[in-house]
Amino acid sequence: MTTSLGLSAGSGMIHCVLLTTDEAGRTHTVNRVIDVDPTDGLTRAGRVNSGIDLMLGQARDNDASVGTIGVAYRTDEQAREIASRGTGAKRQIHLVAETEAIAHHLISTGEISRFESVVVVDLGDTGMSLYTVDPVTRRITDLQRSTAVSGNGLDALLASELTSTGRIRGRRKSSVLSACRTAKEELSVRDSTSIMLGNPALPVPVTRTVLERLLRPMASAAADEVAAYVEGPRVARPEAVVLVGGLANIPLLRDLIVERSGLEPVLPHAPESVAALGAATVAAAGTRASTLAFIGGRRSRDWLSAAPLAVFGALLAGALMTVYAVGSSLAGNPSTPSTPSSVTVEAEATTTSPPPPSTGESRVTPTVTSPQQQISVTAAPPPAPVGGNAGTGAGSGNQDPGWATTELPAPSGSTEQPSTSTLSTSLWPFPIPSITWPPPLGQLPSSAPDPTAIVTPPVTSPTPAPPAEGAPASPAPSPGPVPTTQPAG
Repeated sequence: MTTSLGLSAGSGMIHCVLLTTDEAGRTHTVNRVIDVDPTDGLTRAGRVNSGIDLMLGQARDNDASVGTIGVAYRTDEQAREIASRGTGAKRQIHLVAETEAIAHHLISTGEISRFESVVVVDLGDTGMSLYTVDPVTRRITDLQRSTAVSGNGLDALLASELTSTGRIRGRRKSSVLSACRTAKEELSVRDSTSIMLGNPALPVPVTRTVLERLLRPMASAAADEVAAYVEGPRVARPEAVVLVGGLANIPLLRDLIVERSGLEPVLPHAPESVAALGAATVAAAGTRASTLAFIGGRRSRDWLSAAPLAVFGALLAGALMTVYAVGSSLAGNPSTPSTPSSVTVEAEATTTSPPPPSTGESRVTPTVTSPQQQISVTAAPPPAPVGGNAGTGAGSGNQDPGWATTELPAPSGSTEQPSTSTLSTSLWPFPIPSITWPPPLGQLPSSAPDPTAIVTPPVTSPTPAPPAEGAPASPAPSPGPVPTTQPAG
């Protein structure tokens, strides 16, 4: 006993058939139909692979093992879409042309063996196909395509009829079309049926009379086209008309075509599944009418899967870090602390001498050393004066601001202009404690070395020269606190 799977993947519904053949040649079939929703987001290959999954599960339930899979296609574009390795498991399939699948099934079952030539009328969801088959040579000729009648067109007419009467309101168009398609299939064997939409207690009745009234104009046009095709010029006139496809089950359409064509009718069992049965038969036989291909093998990804979310999170984190860095720069908050502001004083001198006592207090007292000696002095804005006389040095209203330029006195006998240096305030966002130089009277230096203290180089001259009369006093070197002599009494 062998089991093969066949599918018909046209532009409408997908028909699936499990074909089991026993040792005596008897066949058993299991049919399923997948209603295609164009808004489901799946490709043609994905829908076909979903149908394969459905039928493989059905085979497991019946304790059967599927050997081969055949898929019938109508156009070359459909064949490329099916073999595009869409979503689902990767499988090997046999691609079979729809006309080849139908002709193979009709000839293998012997339904057209007694005729020299037949015309096949395939009435599907998207239109009608006409072609001639020679049972002896298996030759297929004169293929034509017509849209005079279609299953989708009849479904739309029936949905419009029920909506215009007010019996169906507030429903999705796809749901109404699916319900009308089911009613159409039931009305092919019944006189009336009901459409269940929403409340099951309020079904919408539909009769065959309504369906035939809507179908008659299309059925008449289709019958005229079949009659014109049969009367067309060809080597051998067809002796029978074979009706396949889903619409072949509707008595009105079938009767009009047979009547106007004047040919003997051949109506196979389950005409809607003839193409799928033929694909299963061709795949099991392994003839040259099929082409090996692969379907499936690609993973389905959407915006909510793990990989896109991870990429989005990384991009968001990078954007936030960039915004933070730019905002910190614009706000004046550097990421690394800067050193306190300093002033570099460059002076040219050969000797140093202590200045006479000064009545005012200088904010910065640099040390003048050997020529081209650079001295870095760390300075901070002094505290605001509290009060006192101008000559006491405890604070004065005439004290220079922190950004003032300090003039260095020229050494004795020098004709060069004194160097100047500008003290700038710090850009450090936190306040820096003030350092008063020299320290207040009576304060002793600490035992630990001060990192901001100025190291005075050795004096090069033992006898300091007095400053010239009228010249400003030279700044005094101060490696540490200046000793103070307290006045007596």
